[in-house]
Amino acid sequence: MNIILSVIVSVFLLVIAVFLVPLLLELKKTVISLRNTTENNLNPALDELQLTLKSMRSISDNINDITADVKEVADSITKVSARIHVVTGLIDTLGSSASVKAMSVKAGVTAGLTYLLTNLLKKGDRQ
Repeated sequence: MNIILSVIVSVFLLVIAVFLVPLLLELKKTVISLRNTTENNLNPALDELQLTLKSMRSISDNINDITADVKEVADSITKVSARIHVVTGLIDTLGSSASVKAMSVKAGVTAGLTYLLTNLLKKGDRQ
């Protein structure tokens, strides 16, 4: 009985080996083909992707530099605007002050001339 069982197990293992050997050979061919496909198709794509990423990094760095420059220009414009506001306020103050002084001088000259003419006319009336 042991001999029959041994023969059945041996035949079974032989049948499995006969089916597994071609299967394993085909699997090996598939793996080799997959490796070749990967090397031929994916490696160039990965190289191109690395170049694209470097380009994107360069563009990002340029954008950061430009953004920093724009911030500096905006700060400069803000400072100039503040200075213009101060100068405008000073001009308004000086203009108001000059107007007041001019009107004061005009009033003083008018009053002085009026007084002078009035006194000259009165002095001329006395003689």
